[in-house]
Amino acid sequence: MAVITSRSISPSCNVPNALTLLRMALAGVIAWLLFRHTANGTIAAGIVLIIASLTDTLDGLAARRLGQSTLFGSLFDMTADQLMFMPSLLLAIRAGVFERADNFIPLNPYLYAGPALLGGVFVLGGIGTYLWKRRTRSFDFPTPTKVAKYNFLFWLSPLVIAILGIGPGWFLAVLMYLSIISTIATFYSYLKKGSYVFTD
Repeated sequence: MAVITSRSISPSCNVPNALTLLRMALAGVIAWLLFRHTANGTIAAGIVLIIASLTDTLDGLAARRLGQSTLFGSLFDMTADQLMFMPSLLLAIRAGVFERADNFIPLNPYLYAGPALLGGVFVLGGIGTYLWKRRTRSFDFPTPTKVAKYNFLFWLSPLVIAILGIGPGWFLAVLMYLSIISTIATFYSYLKKGSYVFTD
Protein backbone atom coordinates (compact mmCIF):
# COMPACT_ATOMS: atom_id res chain seq x y z
CA MET A 1 0.00 0.00 0.00
CA ALA A 2 1.34 3.44 -0.88
CA VAL A 3 2.26 5.75 1.95
CA ILE A 4 1.45 9.43 1.47
CA THR A 5 4.53 11.59 1.65
CA SER A 6 5.34 15.26 1.27
CA ARG A 7 8.92 14.71 0.15
CA SER A 8 9.72 16.99 -2.76
CA ILE A 9 11.71 16.08 -5.83
CA SER A 10 14.12 18.93 -6.42
CA PRO A 11 17.66 18.69 -7.81
CA SER A 12 20.38 19.62 -5.35
CA CYS A 13 24.09 20.16 -5.82
CA ASN A 14 25.76 17.72 -3.45
CA VAL A 15 28.45 15.03 -3.43
CA PRO A 16 26.18 12.00 -4.15
CA ASN A 17 24.52 13.71 -7.11
CA ALA A 18 27.91 14.83 -8.44
CA LEU A 19 29.08 11.19 -8.36
CA THR A 20 25.90 10.10 -10.14
CA LEU A 21 26.43 12.80 -12.77
CA LEU A 22 29.99 11.53 -13.23
CA ARG A 23 28.59 8.03 -13.83
CA MET A 24 26.33 9.38 -16.56
CA ALA A 25 29.28 11.13 -18.21
CA LEU A 26 31.33 7.92 -18.03
CA ALA A 27 28.40 6.05 -19.59
CA GLY A 28 28.90 8.19 -22.68
CA VAL A 29 32.61 7.33 -22.75
CA ILE A 30 31.82 3.60 -22.42
CA ALA A 31 29.28 3.77 -25.26
CA TRP A 32 31.74 5.61 -27.52
CA LEU A 33 34.53 3.10 -26.84
CA LEU A 34 32.26 0.11 -27.47
CA PHE A 35 30.82 1.70 -30.59
CA ARG A 36 34.32 2.16 -32.03
CA HIS A 37 34.80 -1.59 -31.52
CA THR A 38 38.59 -1.72 -31.43
CA ALA A 39 40.49 -4.23 -29.28
CA ASN A 40 42.07 -1.59 -27.07
CA GLY A 41 38.88 0.47 -27.00
CA THR A 42 36.84 -2.51 -25.79
CA ILE A 43 39.28 -3.20 -22.97
CA ALA A 44 39.25 0.49 -22.06
CA ALA A 45 35.44 0.39 -22.02
CA GLY A 46 35.55 -2.46 -19.51
CA ILE A 47 37.92 -0.54 -17.26
CA VAL A 48 35.80 2.63 -17.44
CA LEU A 49 32.71 0.51 -16.74
CA ILE A 50 34.30 -0.73 -13.51
CA ILE A 51 35.18 2.84 -12.50
CA ALA A 52 31.67 4.03 -13.32
CA SER A 53 30.20 1.15 -11.30
CA LEU A 54 32.26 2.19 -8.28
CA THR A 55 30.54 5.58 -8.33
CA ASP A 56 27.26 3.70 -7.81
CA THR A 57 28.61 2.42 -4.49
CA LEU A 58 30.25 5.70 -3.56
CA ASP A 59 27.20 7.91 -4.15
CA GLY A 60 25.07 5.81 -1.81
CA LEU A 61 27.83 5.74 0.80
CA ALA A 62 28.31 9.51 0.53
CA ALA A 63 24.58 10.14 0.81
CA ARG A 64 24.38 8.16 4.05
CA ARG A 65 27.61 9.47 5.59
CA LEU A 66 26.95 13.12 4.71
CA GLY A 67 23.23 13.02 5.45
CA GLN A 68 22.47 13.99 1.85
CA SER A 69 19.94 11.29 0.97
CA THR A 70 17.14 12.76 -1.13
CA LEU A 71 14.28 11.40 -3.21
CA PHE A 72 15.72 13.15 -6.27
CA GLY A 73 19.10 11.53 -5.59
CA SER A 74 17.55 8.06 -5.37
CA LEU A 75 15.65 8.44 -8.63
CA PHE A 76 18.66 10.06 -10.33
CA ASP A 77 20.85 7.16 -9.18
CA MET A 78 18.51 4.49 -10.57
CA THR A 79 18.16 6.36 -13.85
CA ALA A 80 21.93 6.74 -14.20
CA ASP A 81 22.39 3.02 -13.56
CA GLN A 82 20.15 2.15 -16.50
CA LEU A 83 21.61 4.81 -18.80
CA MET A 84 25.01 3.28 -18.13
CA PHE A 85 24.00 -0.38 -18.30
CA MET A 86 21.51 -0.66 -21.14
CA PRO A 87 23.48 1.04 -23.96
CA SER A 88 26.66 -0.70 -22.78
CA LEU A 89 24.96 -4.09 -22.97
CA LEU A 90 23.50 -3.45 -26.44
CA LEU A 91 26.83 -2.22 -27.81
CA ALA A 92 28.68 -5.13 -26.17
CA ILE A 93 26.34 -7.56 -27.93
CA ARG A 94 27.05 -5.73 -31.20
CA ALA A 95 30.78 -6.12 -30.51
CA GLY A 96 30.35 -9.90 -30.07
CA VAL A 97 32.00 -10.08 -26.63
CA PHE A 98 29.63 -12.82 -25.42
CA GLU A 99 30.42 -15.28 -28.22
CA ARG A 100 32.77 -17.45 -26.14
CA ALA A 101 29.77 -18.58 -24.06
CA ASP A 102 27.85 -19.84 -27.13
CA ASN A 103 28.39 -23.51 -26.24
CA PHE A 104 27.20 -23.06 -22.64
CA ILE A 105 24.01 -21.01 -22.85
CA PRO A 106 21.16 -21.25 -25.37
CA LEU A 107 20.15 -18.16 -27.33
CA ASN A 108 23.37 -16.51 -26.18
CA PRO A 109 23.45 -13.67 -25.15
CA TYR A 110 19.73 -12.94 -25.39
CA LEU A 111 18.67 -15.29 -22.59
CA TYR A 112 20.67 -13.03 -20.27
CA ALA A 113 20.29 -9.71 -22.06
CA GLY A 114 16.54 -9.90 -22.68
CA PRO A 115 15.43 -10.08 -19.02
CA ALA A 116 18.10 -7.57 -17.96
CA LEU A 117 17.03 -5.03 -20.60
CA LEU A 118 13.36 -5.63 -19.79
CA GLY A 119 14.18 -5.03 -16.14
CA GLY A 120 15.84 -1.74 -17.05
CA VAL A 121 12.78 -0.70 -19.06
CA PHE A 122 10.56 -1.47 -16.06
CA VAL A 123 12.78 0.61 -13.77
CA LEU A 124 12.72 3.61 -16.11
CA GLY A 125 9.01 3.09 -16.76
CA GLY A 126 8.32 2.96 -13.04
CA ILE A 127 10.24 6.18 -12.44
CA GLY A 128 8.45 7.92 -15.32
CA THR A 129 5.02 6.72 -14.15
CA TYR A 130 5.78 7.78 -10.59
CA LEU A 131 6.87 11.28 -11.65
CA TRP A 132 3.80 11.64 -13.87
CA LYS A 133 1.40 10.65 -11.10
CA ARG A 134 3.11 12.87 -8.54
CA ARG A 135 1.98 15.90 -10.50
CA THR A 136 -1.45 15.52 -8.93
CA ARG A 137 -0.81 13.58 -5.72
CA SER A 138 2.00 12.60 -3.41
CA PHE A 139 3.05 9.06 -2.61
CA ASP A 140 6.21 7.12 -1.90
CA PHE A 141 8.39 5.55 -4.54
CA PRO A 142 9.06 1.97 -3.38
CA THR A 143 12.52 1.49 -1.94
CA PRO A 144 14.46 -1.39 -3.52
CA THR A 145 13.96 -4.80 -1.94
CA LYS A 146 16.97 -6.68 -0.57
CA VAL A 147 17.09 -8.82 -3.70
CA ALA A 148 16.85 -5.75 -5.96
CA LYS A 149 19.76 -4.04 -4.21
CA TYR A 150 22.11 -6.79 -5.39
CA ASN A 151 20.47 -7.43 -8.75
CA PHE A 152 22.34 -4.65 -10.55
CA LEU A 153 25.61 -6.37 -9.57
CA PHE A 154 24.32 -9.61 -11.12
CA TRP A 155 23.43 -7.71 -14.29
CA LEU A 156 26.76 -5.94 -14.43
CA SER A 157 29.14 -8.83 -13.66
CA PRO A 158 28.64 -10.81 -16.91
CA LEU A 159 28.90 -7.58 -18.91
CA VAL A 160 32.23 -6.59 -17.34
CA ILE A 161 33.65 -10.12 -17.61
CA ALA A 162 32.55 -10.38 -21.26
CA ILE A 163 33.95 -6.97 -22.26
CA LEU A 164 37.30 -7.59 -20.55
CA GLY A 165 37.50 -11.17 -21.87
CA ILE A 166 38.19 -12.59 -18.40
CA GLY A 167 37.89 -16.33 -17.80
CA PRO A 168 36.62 -19.22 -19.93
CA GLY A 169 33.25 -19.36 -21.64
CA TRP A 170 31.67 -21.57 -18.98
CA PHE A 171 32.48 -19.01 -16.27
CA LEU A 172 30.81 -16.25 -18.26
CA ALA A 173 27.80 -18.53 -18.80
CA VAL A 174 27.51 -19.21 -15.05
CA LEU A 175 27.41 -15.47 -14.37
CA MET A 176 24.76 -15.05 -17.04
CA TYR A 177 22.61 -17.82 -15.52
CA LEU A 178 22.96 -16.20 -12.07
CA SER A 179 21.83 -12.91 -13.59
CA ILE A 180 18.72 -14.59 -15.03
CA ILE A 181 17.83 -16.07 -11.63
CA SER A 182 18.45 -12.76 -9.87
CA THR A 183 16.32 -10.90 -12.42
CA ILE A 184 13.36 -13.26 -11.94
CA ALA A 185 13.62 -12.95 -8.15
CA THR A 186 13.84 -9.15 -8.41
CA PHE A 187 10.82 -8.92 -10.72
CA TYR A 188 8.79 -10.93 -8.25
CA SER A 189 9.91 -9.02 -5.16
CA TYR A 190 9.73 -5.55 -6.68
CA LEU A 191 6.38 -6.00 -8.41
CA LYS A 192 4.96 -7.47 -5.20
CA LYS A 193 6.16 -4.45 -3.23
CA GLY A 194 5.94 -1.63 -5.76
CA SER A 195 3.22 -2.54 -8.27
CA TYR A 196 1.10 0.30 -6.86
CA VAL A 197 3.27 2.75 -8.85
CA PHE A 198 1.67 1.38 -12.03
CA THR A 199 -1.78 0.47 -10.68
CA ASP A 200 -2.86 3.06 -8.08
